[in-house]
Amino acid sequence: MNYSKKVLTCASALVISLGIFAGYSTTTFAASTSQNTSTKKTDSSAKSDIDSSSKKDLATKDDSEAGNVTDKKKEPAQTTTSYDIMTKVAGAKNYKVWKSVSNGKVHTKVADGQNFRYSHIQSNQSIKTKKYTYWLIYVDGRRVGWVNQNYFARNTIETPKTVSLVRNDNYTFDPKDAISYATDSTGTVVDNQEVNVSKSTINCGTPKTYKVKYTYGSGSSTVAITVRKSTKEGYGDADSVSAKKGTNDFQSWDSHYGASINYISPKEFQPETVKHTFSSGNLSLTTRLYQPVLLSIKTYSDDGNINRVGHIPEGVTVSNNWAYTSLLSHTNLMNGHIVGYDLSKLKSPYNPQHLNEMSQDKFNKYVQNIKVSPYIPIGHGQALGSTDKYIYALVNDHTMHQTTDSEELVQIRKSDMCINKIWTVKTWNKGNAEDSRYYQNAVVVDDHTMYGLYHDTEKHRYEYWKLSRTGDNWYSQLVGVTDGDFVNNGAPVQGFTYDTKNNNFYISFNDLIFKVGYDGTLKHSYQFKSGREVEGISISDNKLYVNLAQRAELLVGDLK
Repeated sequence: MNYSKKVLTCASALVISLGIFAGYSTTTFAASTSQNTSTKKTDSSAKSDIDSSSKKDLATKDDSEAGNVTDKKKEPAQTTTSYDIMTKVAGAKNYKVWKSVSNGKVHTKVADGQNFRYSHIQSNQSIKTKKYTYWLIYVDGRRVGWVNQNYFARNTIETPKTVSLVRNDNYTFDPKDAISYATDSTGTVVDNQEVNVSKSTINCGTPKTYKVKYTYGSGSSTVAITVRKSTKEGYGDADSVSAKKGTNDFQSWDSHYGASINYISPKEFQPETVKHTFSSGNLSLTTRLYQPVLLSIKTYSDDGNINRVGHIPEGVTVSNNWAYTSLLSHTNLMNGHIVGYDLSKLKSPYNPQHLNEMSQDKFNKYVQNIKVSPYIPIGHGQALGSTDKYIYALVNDHTMHQTTDSEELVQIRKSDMCINKIWTVKTWNKGNAEDSRYYQNAVVVDDHTMYGLYHDTEKHRYEYWKLSRTGDNWYSQLVGVTDGDFVNNGAPVQGFTYDTKNNNFYISFNDLIFKVGYDGTLKHSYQFKSGREVEGISISDNKLYVNLAQRAELLVGDLK
């Protein structure tokens, strides 16, 4: 039995019992799923446009006994409708969340809706009373209770005010990438493909500003999308720096052979109870935080990528005591979620695994220290960075290496986890589009500086590029080169970061970390034996953070 059938069966039993013991009620079941798939992105959301109401039952007495009088039965106190799983967005106002709704009335407050303002909210059932409609909400995968429909952000399209595109005759921009979310009249997130956009693509070859309007239902938003003027932006010289001696002596691996003790698969796992420590040379990494496998309802069917938060960690960035991880539901997607954890408040490394078991009062407070972004462009998720106010994701396709395409750099507000701005960037060697640098790994270190790592597989070397922003223009400069491939079996880079205090780059392969100077000088190597994939590395406050997969486990160690 799949999850949706199980929910409907339980709902039927519940409604029948309420009808018998709590007053007259009716129930209906409605399910509508919209799915759209493309090579660039795959989006799916579940929703229903069905308004349920009970039919009037008329009983006519015999004319000789009742004088041809029609007696209308009492209308039901409430009507229940069940749906496929859908994602909803909290609005700005606080509404109480109730334990139950029966006989048309709410009972027993369990939470304030404002506690879940930046959580992942889902629903699969509504109750319509004579005055209001209430929705059963699940928060970060946990069933919480019923909330008034007015709690949600309805008829809303969330977009940035501006998008700035590098001039590039070879690239077109999809304006729908600027959508953080769009909701219908009930506050349910709809697939971006259902949003009407006044201009379907932006050709980046001609400098111009377009006022692009987005509409869905009664919701609308407008974005100023500008193609920048500079013809020299992104030009760099790959021969301007001499390469430093590197290595080919190490081996990594492509497919993991290990896992945390209690993790078997995304569908079969138990909470971890023991910390890990991995040491090599003067670097020791110890468990800081076990992350939930899913921050959405655990199902055994395809519930849509908008709805599913997890289970695949891809990258990490840490700043101001917050750790932000990128999550995909499938490895071939370009969109996903970013989840933030307040490390200053989440002291225990184990508690995030127990969101469904902790008391409701503790949960209400605890989840305020976890933020979940909408379903937005993040690429493969291993090119992240964060500053005081923003998270950055360089939206790259991990199957591409050298291309004339530009890359999207998405700036995300830490405050509400929505897109604040988008730039596109490029790096072309001496202006030659056919000799481009497409960054699979990058890190933003401040609001005007990004470092990109490029592996030249023909010359067998790694290049370190600095991209500096002036206004909206991003200029590329080669700062270092290391000869060699580091590993001799073609294993991929799994993490890249920069230590601004000591001017060192760190490059991670699975079970390998290399420390490299600003000019490309190889300084140190560290080898571990976890058997688990590294899914991003980050440096903050002189500490190195490493995120592992199988299950997601954030490690931390002091830099020396």
